Amino acid sequence: MKNTLLLLVFFFSILFTVKESSAQSKTIKNSFVIHGNDLSSDQLNFYAKSIEAADFEQFRLQTENVILKFKNGFNLELISAKDLVVRNIKSDLDLNTYTNYAANANYKYPLFEIIASGWITAAVETTTK
Repeated sequence: MKNTLLLLVFFFSILFTVKESSAQSKTIKNSFVIHGNDLSSDQLNFYAKSIEAADFEQFRLQTENVILKFKNGFNLELISAKDLVVRNIKSDLDLNTYTNYAANANYKYPLFEIIASGWITAAVETTTK
């Protein structure tokens, strides 16, 4: 095959379980929206806790919302840093720590999954010739 799809599954060292220590980075509470059909309130609560315990700030942009896909059947919308300040969700947020674009113009966000333990995994698609 000319193009081989290779899924590399890895744990980001900065993505943690729901039981992480307080010294680790976390996603800002109420800074995202979970979009998905047929998710129970228990699932939504579990996913939200897992997301808040992980560090999704590395994907947040300064002035644009970001949509991240999860194998669990939902999309995660990260609200822009600027909107977090405007909406008073995190009024003391330093906007200069966020960029307006992904580091690489051809960057594709990973496909995430929250597993039963609360850990978040990310799969990256690569093609080889």
